[in-house]
Amino acid sequence: MSDSGFRAAAITAAVLFVAMVAASPMGCGEVWALCTFDAPHLPYGADTARAYLAALSEGARWRYLWVVQALDLIFPALLCITFREAFERWAPETFARRMTRVAVFAAGVDYLENALVRVMLKNPSGFSEVVAPAASILTLIKWMTLVVLFAVLARLWVRQRRR
Repeated sequence: MSDSGFRAAAITAAVLFVAMVAASPMGCGEVWALCTFDAPHLPYGADTARAYLAALSEGARWRYLWVVQALDLIFPALLCITFREAFERWAPETFARRMTRVAVFAAGVDYLENALVRVMLKNPSGFSEVVAPAASILTLIKWMTLVVLFAVLARLWVRQRRR
């Protein structure tokens, strides 16, 4: 990938993230501090998820289902590609391959989480008791993995800048 392609991928990923945040419902009856399934930092269960969904307006739930989730079909793959390219540029080959696998894992977890969130959004009161805790665990795994990936990326970038 060219330098301009790499910059375009990174900028597009950032813009998609901002668009997802902007499109996410902001009012959820104070069920969560940040009103999105992607944001809770503590595990949640089916009752909390149902309370959150009940607090959302029909329009907010539609926006989450058809705008945020649509953007979140593109974002994990684009972020993974951006990570891969950065690791290939700035890390030794073996380490770059290992970190790329971690990025692919994070994208896969994100897609599984999105699928479970979609189940809850489409059937807010009738989803299985197992769905919410599973989505919650996947959210935590995704964010912990992304923290590691961004920390490694930041360290590699700083090292690259010093050279």
